[in-house]
Amino acid sequence: MLAAVGFIIRYDPSRAHYNLFQEHRGMFDTVKTETLLLMDSLDKGRTIGNTFIYSNNGNAAAPMFFEGTNAGLQDKIRQLAALSKDTLNFVRYSRQDGEDLLRFVFDWEGEHGPTYHIVYGASQRMVEQAYAAEPVPYKLSALTEGWYGIEIK
Repeated sequence: MLAAVGFIIRYDPSRAHYNLFQEHRGMFDTVKTETLLLMDSLDKGRTIGNTFIYSNNGNAAAPMFFEGTNAGLQDKIRQLAALSKDTLNFVRYSRQDGEDLLRFVFDWEGEHGPTYHIVYGASQRMVEQAYAAEPVPYKLSALTEGWYGIEIK
């Protein structure tokens, strides 16, 4: 009984969102690497605004992929979507001042709790700057080097 109480006290629901990343980090790393290669091949280091690599926001009949996304990358993103129980809504890429930012956006509509993002960024400063421009409060958690969790409040 005491163990259960201790678990409840220490349970942090915002950290629970990131179990998918912890359990399948290799797949996130692979999607990141392949996405960065794709975007580098298209736009040699220039600033790139928001590019939706994957979109499944419920309004489309089927998930949509950015033109030029190869079948292997599409398959890996579909696997992540399935592992997330189809709460993965977007994979969004941007580049500012030569630094890459890749956002995996989960539960955009907040149907299963707060919207959360798993984000790869060249630096925490860059991630903070990107989210400071958003009109919503958020909580940032460092997951591992270069990877961050963002919970939209």
